[in-house]
Amino acid sequence: MKPLAALLASGLSLLTLAACTAPGAEIEPLTAEPAPAAALLWQAETAAGAIRAASCPPGDSAPQAFQTLPLTAAPLTPKQADVLSGRLPAGARLAGAWELGADDPNFGGLSGLAVEDEASLLAVTDAGGWVRIALTGGAPASASIAYMRGAGGKFLHGKLENDAEGLAYRDGVAYVSFERDFRIEAFAIGTCGAAAKAVEIAALPAAFEGKPLDANEGPEALTLTPEGHLRFGFEGASTSVSPVGRVLADGSAAWSGARAANPAGFALVGMDSVRLSGGTDLDITLFRAFDPLRGARSVLRWGPGEAGQLALSRPALTDNFEGLAAQTLDSGDLRLWIVSDDNFSNLQRTLLYAFDVTPAPGAE
Repeated sequence: MKPLAALLASGLSLLTLAACTAPGAEIEPLTAEPAPAAALLWQAETAAGAIRAASCPPGDSAPQAFQTLPLTAAPLTPKQADVLSGRLPAGARLAGAWELGADDPNFGGLSGLAVEDEASLLAVTDAGGWVRIALTGGAPASASIAYMRGAGGKFLHGKLENDAEGLAYRDGVAYVSFERDFRIEAFAIGTCGAAAKAVEIAALPAAFEGKPLDANEGPEALTLTPEGHLRFGFEGASTSVSPVGRVLADGSAAWSGARAANPAGFALVGMDSVRLSGGTDLDITLFRAFDPLRGARSVLRWGPGEAGQLALSRPALTDNFEGLAAQTLDSGDLRLWIVSDDNFSNLQRTLLYAFDVTPAPGAE
């Protein structure tokens, strides 16, 4: 994620682009991508055993616990919640909205988000941290924090190593995409907790269509498909083109030919994939933009047209939303979680929002 100063510096060019299209006005699904044979794609179930063995210290010791974090979770005021709910299309409702805080300078920068289980969310920070948010009745109740370790067991250090952005989670293994040094690493935190060491999954492309990629426009988005394939999406804010790629079975990574259809001036920062009750897979995407006049703006998309998207901008309470996680509910609806990255700045907020949405009938 760009620091606030960098966003301000680029704001006028983003404003020019954003003037072409209203937020979310013409968002389409990810463009069609060729479907290679499944045998050519990396597969989480196949790799999980080796990841656990390489990530965790030998032996059967209990997982190393995260450190307790003194979390505060202030719900939005009724007026703020009403304004936010007023942005939602039919078939969607606000399930909860909170401003999070903690009396700890290491809390903040939440950039990637995943549903760990029904009672907890897992987030990564762009300073190489883990933040686990425990839920009670669907609301944040407490939190704990830990720090990522490299392959040698030492803590990740410096922006080149620890700029974690995207997160996917399955069966106790957390998959993290990093900017600066474009890569995906896995951590078996479900087995050994905070002691988990990084296991390299793939180095990611450093160029797109023959042009080098800026170190700060890298793999903000990461998802595991229902089949267990890893897909990553690059931000691409300077071009408004966000290419999408896949991890291959040989441990390499390649562009898939797909692009996220960014609204003008917006960049892809999050995606998740779920399988609906009818058996169809659905991609959910999150885009963000910033300019000095309108501030942070976001578009969350889960279906076609205006009925399947939420555009967040002032006067709704909003900030730099980067993390996205989706979970299926017993009703068949989806709960979509988004969290904002405050860049460890007193000028920004850490907001956690939850929306329950009904997928369009055509999606099933």
